[in-house]
Amino acid sequence: MLSPNFEWLISGYDSPEIQQTMGKFTLRAGGVNLTQNENIWTQKIDDSVLVSAYPMAMWIASSWWRLLFEPLPPTGNKPSVDWRMAHELTAANQGFIWPRVIFASDTESIQLWSTSSNAADKQSVRYINSLDFPVSVNFLEFDHIAETFIDSVISRLNATSVYDTSLSNLWEEVKEERSDINATNYRRCEAELGFDPDECPEAIVQSALNLGKRMGMKTLSELAPTCGKDSKEEPLSAITDLISDSSGLRGKPNILLDHSFDQEIPNAPWQRANDLAIRTREAIDIGEEPMSNGKLCELLGLQESEYEHWNPPNRQHISVAVPLDNGELHFHPRKPHPTAKRFELARLLGDYLLYGNKGTSWLASTDLRTSRQKYQRAFAAEFLCPLSSLQAYLDNDYSQSAIENASAHFNVSEKTVESILVNNNLISSSYLDVGLPY
Repeated sequence: MLSPNFEWLISGYDSPEIQQTMGKFTLRAGGVNLTQNENIWTQKIDDSVLVSAYPMAMWIASSWWRLLFEPLPPTGNKPSVDWRMAHELTAANQGFIWPRVIFASDTESIQLWSTSSNAADKQSVRYINSLDFPVSVNFLEFDHIAETFIDSVISRLNATSVYDTSLSNLWEEVKEERSDINATNYRRCEAELGFDPDECPEAIVQSALNLGKRMGMKTLSELAPTCGKDSKEEPLSAITDLISDSSGLRGKPNILLDHSFDQEIPNAPWQRANDLAIRTREAIDIGEEPMSNGKLCELLGLQESEYEHWNPPNRQHISVAVPLDNGELHFHPRKPHPTAKRFELARLLGDYLLYGNKGTSWLASTDLRTSRQKYQRAFAAEFLCPLSSLQAYLDNDYSQSAIENASAHFNVSEKTVESILVNNNLISSSYLDVGLPY
């Protein structure tokens, strides 16, 4: 899925690190050659581009922890310049023109986006190809590819008698940290909070790690990016303020599934979501009927009257459910609109079934685009508005009016109905996740 390649070619009179690592660079992802370009001066098309591997290797090594562990900002939030410097290949710079490729973790894989060059930039090299959809690269596979690339650059430098470079020294530090689980957890926490190594105050990192011990490190990974460096508040305060609030809703989930099939759960988030949503509807024997608020509350052990009257604090950006000693969960929902509240509860139900049913991990729902949040959204959509039921209701009528009626029938948003239809190739849409993510 991801294949970088360098053909070494000594060129120029730059520093030894640059000169000895010049070469014809090719980068392919998802079967697309992202380095195919037109040279403006020669007006020729080439599948590779002449650059130095050293700046790219330095960029990967210096951005290592953020590349692997920091997700995209929530939908609708434009990333900071600092975020882009750690995730966009163009930041490798050093006088070379790189293809615009964005790398971001969803906690299970590294996703890539790419677009062709902007003609208005009038650069000497114009990259031709784009990725229509993000390409996912297995986390361990990306780790191996990146490590192999950096090692190859250092080996090339050693072979040409260029030793003790900034890259080799930095990479030794990263490798030492990778081999130490405590150092890895520390660096991961920094990255999830949006900081470069040693940039975040140690007290904040330790507070985050202590929270991780309470809520589970996987849940911390879902929450830390929402209240880190780029938040408008003090890092972590959104979490600590919320869980110190005694208000909210309490309930003891009332749903049991046969988990003997868990080892067969598919890898893709939407596949896991559909599988569990279908099994859950079968377990409660609801058939094709729309899900009532009462039934949804019953499954989570909530009092419907309390749920109906619940209003969250203003501008709350995360939802959590904290396990209590008696088997209950202390829910802190964040959605005020009735339809959004239903969808949020369904998301938390899905989170409970996959992550929290053993009573140890906290539930967490955010606007991030991590694998876990993708799973939650897909679970809620299929659970509240099953594809088979939706198709039967629409009866091949996909007009806007029919979609509005289906939205009212299943008590979900029109966007949810449209997303289900688009994702199953029943209608086309202009808001598909294509091109760049921001």
